[in-house]
Amino acid sequence: MSGPLSAVLAAFASGAGTLGEVEASTGLSREIVGASVDHLVRLGRLEVKELAMGCPSGGCGSCASATPEATPGCGAAAPSPGRRGPVLVALSLRRA
Repeated sequence: MSGPLSAVLAAFASGAGTLGEVEASTGLSREIVGASVDHLVRLGRLEVKELAMGCPSGGCGSCASATPEATPGCGAAAPSPGRRGPVLVALSLRRA
């Protein structure tokens, strides 16, 4: 390996699924791993996919927290038009 970008790419290629796993396999700090991932995304070498969280597009009736009457179980008056809460992001090597 010639540098942190190569090490981070190799970690993902070897099956690392989290930034913590990349840190452990490369010995790089969290800051270097994060900066490397950001740069590799900008270069198009890593692909980012946001895994949807929040209100489902099917409304409260299709929500896991809905009540039996298909009303919001989260305490909201209705489904939110905008997604809120945590965002889970999946990083993967971009295949040519």
